[in-house]
Amino acid sequence: MTAGWAIPDYMVRESRRARRMTIKVSSWTGLEVVVPIGFDRNNIAEFVESKARWIRKALERTHPVEELKRPESIQLGLLDDTWSVEYSPSQQQRLSLLEKPGNVLLLTGAVNSPVTVAAALNHWLQKKAARELKPWLGRLGAELSLPFSRVSVRRQKTKWGSCSAEKSISLNRNLLFLPGPMARYVLVHELCHCRRLDHSKKFWDLLETFEPNARQTAAKVREASESVPRWAMV
Repeated sequence: MTAGWAIPDYMVRESRRARRMTIKVSSWTGLEVVVPIGFDRNNIAEFVESKARWIRKALERTHPVEELKRPESIQLGLLDDTWSVEYSPSQQQRLSLLEKPGNVLLLTGAVNSPVTVAAALNHWLQKKAARELKPWLGRLGAELSLPFSRVSVRRQKTKWGSCSAEKSISLNRNLLFLPGPMARYVLVHELCHCRRLDHSKKFWDLLETFEPNARQTAAKVREASESVPRWAMV
């Protein structure tokens, strides 16, 4: 620890691609420790302390965006759902999340850390998005006769969705925050890329057969990131 300065709260993220423990600093995530799956977490604190000087310099070079705060409620526009969030502090270092009747999320443990809370909520959001978006894309693909090879749901900071030449579609889990018609447009847009992997006139003609107001909706979707809360961008 550097005199007069303490290492801020950090998030620990397990990654299948990680081969060793690393530290990342960014405007969106702040301080993040990336470890391989199943890594012994008892070694993390000492490693972070050993990198205190580097962390301080990296944070000083980073321009933080909106301050990360714990949400009191979560609005999922796609599902027309509102969840209230309750916090129960305890001595345990990890944080647990429980869905209660009445659309209540109860977080227990290290709830005083907004970074830790964001990590738990994102884990919940990821599972919920996969349950909702994957079957929906399957139904739309069958309904519109636009087959795809596979679908994944993950965090994407700059795109709502993407499609590869192999017809593999990736969807942003934050689509849950969009109104239903806008989210549907994104799914149909990516399905159309399975037939036309470009944004040519033929692509837009195809898209507009399923989404007559495609161009107007596309403009709204480009501005829709404002509906995503800060914690969901971590």
